[in-house]
Amino acid sequence: MPKVAKEVKEPKAKAPKKEQKPKKITAVDMPKRPGTSWNMFFREHMEKVKASGKPVVPTVEGAIAAELWKNLPDSEKQVYQDQYKANFAAFKQNTKDRLDELTPAEYKLENQRRAALRESGRKGLPPLKDPNAPKRPLSNFFLYAKDLRESGQFAHLSLKEQSKAFADAWSKVSDADKAVYTERNRVAMEAYKIEKAQYDALT
Repeated sequence: MPKVAKEVKEPKAKAPKKEQKPKKITAVDMPKRPGTSWNMFFREHMEKVKASGKPVVPTVEGAIAAELWKNLPDSEKQVYQDQYKANFAAFKQNTKDRLDELTPAEYKLENQRRAALRESGRKGLPPLKDPNAPKRPLSNFFLYAKDLRESGQFAHLSLKEQSKAFADAWSKVSDADKAVYTERNRVAMEAYKIEKAQYDALT
C-alpha cells in the first residue's frame, strides 16, 4: 500500500515580546519647595473649615478662599508674603546643603531619572550640577581674558565692551606669548583628566 504523507504542521507564530517598561529610578530626597503666600492662606482656610465640622467641598471652599484672599487687607497679606520669603530663603539654603551632601553616584542616578522624565514630556527638570565635580579648565583665550580682567586694565568698560577688548588684544598677542597660555591649558587639562577619571569611578 502506498505510504500516506504525514501532514506537516505549520510552526506556531511566536507571541510578540512585551515591551519592558523602563525601570523606575527612585528620586533623591530633596527639600520641598514651599507654598506661596496664597497657598498658606488657603491651607489655613481649609484647616478652619475642617475644624468646624462643616462638610468640605474643595471646589466650593476654593472659591470662598479666593474671595477672602482678594478682600484681605494688604497689611494682612504682607504677613503671608513675608513668611513665604523666609520659607523660600530657607528652602534655597537647605537645597544647597543637600546638594553638597549628594554623592557622585546619587547625582548620576537623579540625572538619569530627570532625563527619562524629560523624554516623556516632563518640563522644568534640568540636570543637577554637582558643585564638587571637576571643572573643565579654561581655554587659551579665556585664560588670557582672566589675566586681563584681574589686571583691572579694562575695569572701566562694560562686560560687553570688555569681551570685545579682550578679543582685540588677543588677536595682537605674539605666537610666543600665546604658547605660554597653550602650555597652561595643557597642564590644567592633564590634571582635569585625572580628577575626572577619579570622579567618574565613584559613580
